[in-house]
Amino acid sequence: MNAPAEFARAVCPHDCPDTCALRVTVRDGKAIKVSGDPDHPPTQGVLCTKVARYPERTHHKDRLLTPLRRVGKKGEGRFEPINWDEALGIAAERLGSIARRAPEAIVPYSYAGTMRLVQGESIAARFFNVLGASRLERSICAAAGAAGLRYTYGASLGMHSEYYDESKLILIWGANPIASSLHFWTRAQEAKRRGAKLIAIDPYKSLTAEKCHQRIALRPGTDAALALGMIDVLIREDFIDHEYVKAHTLGFDELATRAAQYPPSRVAQICGIEESVVVELARAFGSTKKASIRLNYGMQRVRGGGNGVRAIACLPSLTGAWRKRAGGLLLSSSG
Repeated sequence: MNAPAEFARAVCPHDCPDTCALRVTVRDGKAIKVSGDPDHPPTQGVLCTKVARYPERTHHKDRLLTPLRRVGKKGEGRFEPINWDEALGIAAERLGSIARRAPEAIVPYSYAGTMRLVQGESIAARFFNVLGASRLERSICAAAGAAGLRYTYGASLGMHSEYYDESKLILIWGANPIASSLHFWTRAQEAKRRGAKLIAIDPYKSLTAEKCHQRIALRPGTDAALALGMIDVLIREDFIDHEYVKAHTLGFDELATRAAQYPPSRVAQICGIEESVVVELARAFGSTKKASIRLNYGMQRVRGGGNGVRAIACLPSLTGAWRKRAGGLLLSSSG
């Protein structure tokens, strides 16, 4: 007869925006089921597919438990098992020979993944420093966007995802939350049921974009131009919350001068969209008090991506959307 199941609380180790809380079912010392913690407000008892299937992956009969060494040509799929001492010896010999010759040729191209701070940053940094390897900006994932937020807001700050369900307009900008931010998407869907308009700004027709009321398919890498065009319309048509701008921002006049160089006609040419789309998007954002933006990091992985984030991050400050808890922007709240 099976022992009674026990339940343990845990947190997801993945480096994702949602930071999910887990409820693990344990029997005979073995995890047999992982589910979202219903008592954790962001998680709401729901997990993405890959984490929900952790026990299946962990206990799968075909899971690799020992290092393998390729014995054929690449692509042939021929490997032989070796022990950990052999594997570590091979890695050490190859890295050592490069370090002796030209240590800067070693680039630790990585980030957190499921390793978290201790395994992913502390020991690895010491190891590569001893080797004399090239230093990598951490992170390759989000450095430009995070810098853009710091320059604009002073830190990586953003809305609470729980408040998006109160928004009346949500711009899902360069994001595919159905795949990468499941719990935000549930909030956005609730907002949609309450009458909110969802607009996807994305060159790629993602699953998320298909379920929004409108998709603006701008050219890749032209997000900053679209934001500046919106700012130009907001200023010219006086959608500005002057009291908020005066009390909480710096540099309005300089921004206005810069945005004036990007009228909707020019932005339409740069972005490959209709001029009317730029104008109507700006008017919708400017006239909606509970207007919010959900950015993701794909749009900042281009030349000028950090400044693209800066331009977009100016939008809710100009209209005073930050006055409402269902207004503002979220890219990262790591700060």
